[in-house]
Amino acid sequence: MKALFRFLYELIGAPQPPADTPVYRDVIFPNLGLLNLGVSLGLVVMFYLLINRAMGVATFNKGRHWAIFLGLNALISFFVTIWQTNAQQVTDHSYIYWLATWNAILGMFWFFLFSMLLKRASTNASTTPF
Repeated sequence: MKALFRFLYELIGAPQPPADTPVYRDVIFPNLGLLNLGVSLGLVVMFYLLINRAMGVATFNKGRHWAIFLGLNALISFFVTIWQTNAQQVTDHSYIYWLATWNAILGMFWFFLFSMLLKRASTNASTTPF
């Protein structure tokens, strides 16, 4: 998994400054990847299975409601990156914000992918987002 996350997160370039590269590769990238997968899956399960199946909220099944969860997922992914880099005490650099933006984009990708896999399990939102 570490190699997969390293590949995904280094698509935007090598970590900066170079002295912090081992911390990013060994700690931050795997943490971000697993947290991103977990948060994305958790929000998809919440939207499709908890809200639109178990609770049966028939009015929370539109595309705009799904977009709210997608946006929430992106925000959480962005701020988790800031939190992780601060927790590992890496040098403040603009790379952190590029990484946070990239993590938010990846979070939206995972959310979309999990949505396609789990939407049929919902009784009210099986056609959301399309």
